[in-house]
Amino acid sequence: MANPIIKPKSSTVASKVPASSDLALGEICVNHTDRRLYSRNPSTGEVYKLAGTKDAPDRVWAFDLSSDGTTTYLGFLLYSDFPNTGSVYDSAAWEISRTIFNTAGTTSTESSATGQWSNRTSLTFS
Repeated sequence: MANPIIKPKSSTVASKVPASSDLALGEICVNHTDRRLYSRNPSTGEVYKLAGTKDAPDRVWAFDLSSDGTTTYLGFLLYSDFPNTGSVYDSAAWEISRTIFNTAGTTSTESSATGQWSNRTSLTFS
């Protein structure tokens, strides 16, 4: 048996919400521009937002603490820079900040670099 493809109705028009006449009961619709998912309630027929927000984050964040606790790394990668293949952590577009703490626990060095998250400890920070 072939795998069926489930393709919901969709829109790329900002702020467009489907009317109840646009959806069958229980059917879903995706607004890609607003990053929202809508459905029509099978009991009431009303269209409502299932998930998403227009203000959805545009990046993924990562945090790491060195094993000795003296260095933290905080990085982000914009969704637009996600690689088409391979690991997200191997993308060279990560914006990474490094903070090194002295023995008193206060910040002694703050610097930043752009590169692969998976290679963060070997990057040249400035």
